[in-house]
Amino acid sequence: MTTAVDILLVLDGDDVVRTVQCADSRHSDLLGEEFRPWVGTRLDDVPGAAWDHLSRTLRWRNRSFLFERFQISGAVRCVALRLQDRKRQLMEAALNTIEDGIQLYGPDSEILFLNRASKNLLEIPQDQDMEGQLLLDIFDVDADYSTTLTALRNRSPVRSRFDTYKSTTGKGLVTVTSAYPVLENGELLGCVSLERDMGIAKKTLSEFNQLQQTLVSHLPSPLSQSRDTRYTLDDMIGDDPQLRATIDLAARMAPRENSILIQGETGTGKEILAQGIHALSSRRNEKFIAVNCAAFPETLIEGMLFGTAKGAFTGSVDRVGLIELANQGTLFLDELNSMSLPMQSKLLRVFQEHTLQRVGSTVNIPINVRLISSCNENAFELTEQGRLRKDLFYRVASVILTIPPLRDRMEDLEKLTWYYIRHHQRTADQPITSIEPAYWRRLRQHSWPGNVRELFHILDYSMSVAADGVLREKDFPAYFQPQRKESVHSPLAAAEPVDFRRGLSQLVDEYEKHILESAYLACDRNATRTAQLLKISRQNCQYYIKKYGFNQSGSPK
Repeated sequence: MTTAVDILLVLDGDDVVRTVQCADSRHSDLLGEEFRPWVGTRLDDVPGAAWDHLSRTLRWRNRSFLFERFQISGAVRCVALRLQDRKRQLMEAALNTIEDGIQLYGPDSEILFLNRASKNLLEIPQDQDMEGQLLLDIFDVDADYSTTLTALRNRSPVRSRFDTYKSTTGKGLVTVTSAYPVLENGELLGCVSLERDMGIAKKTLSEFNQLQQTLVSHLPSPLSQSRDTRYTLDDMIGDDPQLRATIDLAARMAPRENSILIQGETGTGKEILAQGIHALSSRRNEKFIAVNCAAFPETLIEGMLFGTAKGAFTGSVDRVGLIELANQGTLFLDELNSMSLPMQSKLLRVFQEHTLQRVGSTVNIPINVRLISSCNENAFELTEQGRLRKDLFYRVASVILTIPPLRDRMEDLEKLTWYYIRHHQRTADQPITSIEPAYWRRLRQHSWPGNVRELFHILDYSMSVAADGVLREKDFPAYFQPQRKESVHSPLAAAEPVDFRRGLSQLVDEYEKHILESAYLACDRNATRTAQLLKISRQNCQYYIKKYGFNQSGSPK
């Protein structure tokens, strides 16, 4: 035993205690009085004494002792006992629960303690006592470079130093080590070293991500959200298995730094999902900047994204772009596929180089953003069609999340409907308490090209006109047709006869207006989404909207 002894038991050849000697320690006098009755008794016959020869510990009278047997001469043997400090035991147990390799050294680099993770890392058997051995006697390291020896020598911390060396078994190790000297009143007491290899680092990172997710999910509102967001993953409503799988994957990916691509039709909730990811990420206290890529004309989008430098063109000023505004936070590029290929190329360079230049400037600005993007069509098919650059796809789609359209998860219709009603009762004259079967029937017959957004738009209108707290079939907007699964019906198919005297041109115009009006309202009066729904250009869609006066007086004409 290399440390202080409290009690020395002298035995004869039959393991009978002959004398009890006390060492000069603060425990000895009291312990001596307790052990003296052992004289004349064989060790194995002492009442209540539990000897563990594997761990070399003795449990007696609710105390724990370390023991060591050795022979003096002839048949005379001794057992040295040291009372284990309960605080020390608890500290060692605590250190053994930590995944990092922790090593305690004395001022001359003698080993005082190696925790379980450290022994596993160094391939040292757990029952092997390393205490008292010098660092250089057992590890093949460069004394001038060793993290621990440097900290002891300079009496100052050494943090995250990369090192390679061999363990006691000859195994080559690649680690990152930090060492912290311990001083008291200017006297060097020793050093604490923390060591990690790749295995420990991966496990620690995984546990940290789980811990972060647990903490963030339990933070009270509004602390769980950034000042730029108002949605969390809890706002993705539904029990559809595909939707739940998407939400679960989003929650697992949120604490990481992966770039994420969200696929989903217009109105499925892509930005809600993006905000929910940001709210669970390590960047949740930084900005969340959402950019609708389809909302900016091609001539303006570069300046809006990258910013401008004064003098770049007539009237230009120094202006921060949206990407730069999102620095250190999250950038959400909605409907990325609406960008032109040249613009996609410029965007790719920013995310590859992590720098940008404002329009008209030659200064590189460092960029550190978490990128989340979305497409309202299948991104892989877009790359095959040449509408989305493959290299940009590989950059933004480290993880792909797909939100199913509402028509594919109609079992969620009722839950979504009551969710909206509960959270928007202020819209109704009286709280909505019931819904007639005919109302439900018409909801289920609809194909929902505008998805959840269209459903909420319909409910908003119905709640506004409902009477007595009941939603009835008559409470639908006039344009909401009971059966639209086969797309919009032609007015020529109506029961009333067609007045052919109006001529083909006028009849076609009326049919065209009917289609445009239905699609425009289904897309919540959004020209970009209407164009995508009808597979026409945004410019053509704006032409029809102006032609038929859809954006005048708050309602289509």
